[in-house]
Amino acid sequence: MTNSLIIPLMLAAMAVFMFMSIRNQKKRAAAAADMQASLSVGTRVQLHSGMFGTLVDTSDDDTVLIEIAPGVVTEWNRLAIREAVSPDTDDTNDDASDIDDIEVPDSPAALDDVTKKTDLNKNADDESGDKPEEK
Repeated sequence: MTNSLIIPLMLAAMAVFMFMSIRNQKKRAAAAADMQASLSVGTRVQLHSGMFGTLVDTSDDDTVLIEIAPGVVTEWNRLAIREAVSPDTDDTNDDASDIDDIEVPDSPAALDDVTKKTDLNKNADDESGDKPEEK
């Protein structure tokens, strides 16, 4: 008796799983189609590759022109657009300003001075007994 119920219950569970999966897939496809339809010139977008840009031309059904830097316009398939990004999203690296604080020597000979200073500091730490504890 229980063996005869196992197969129909398994088939019913599989049917429910397939129905839910197809339903979710249709919802995602509808959301993607709505997003594609809402794209207009000037919209800031993120591509699936992670690149950000601004739509310049959306007149073609299959491709769009995206400005990725001032004066640099590239052609992309519409399906490459992941999402429209709000204008207040900051995609710049905040650590970029730290690069200005780094001192770069003018010549390779100046690198030796930096290395010697580092070695002197290292030797002074070794002699003073300020060694990190080993675990």
